[in-house]
Amino acid sequence: MKKENLHNIKQSGFKTPNAYFDTIEDLIMSQISLKNSSENSGFKVPDNYFETIEDNIISKTQEPKVIKLFNKKTLITMASIAAMVVLFFNLNPFKTQVTFDSLDTDTVEAYILNEVELNDISNLIETDQLSQTDFIDYNGISIDNYLDDIDLEDFLDE
Repeated sequence: MKKENLHNIKQSGFKTPNAYFDTIEDLIMSQISLKNSSENSGFKVPDNYFETIEDNIISKTQEPKVIKLFNKKTLITMASIAAMVVLFFNLNPFKTQVTFDSLDTDTVEAYILNEVELNDISNLIETDQLSQTDFIDYNGISIDNYLDDIDLEDFLDE
């Protein structure tokens, strides 16, 4: 609707159903009779029921058994398990002890060549303890084979 037509409205917009006022009395009386019949439904609550229900429920329930989470027995058990695990990893029977007899010469040689510096070795060994004869193998056959394999022309070219 437009604003200018608001003052021209002749009807309010509200209507009552047909024969509403003729039947309203019967409707009200039926509601009253329904209310009276519902009050007498056949269900009856015992006397003082709501005053005593709380005491009845509390007397029938049992107090729950409380189990402490950390008592002395569980703490001792947990500590002993932790000690066993620590001992197992520290005293592992699967570890093998390395001895000088079990070392491979190639492994020791590779370690010395790659990891140890000459200055470290010289600090550990004094020069009077070393002699050139300690490092020479006097196997005559191997020296002869070595000399046979040497090509003297290689030395002359250089």
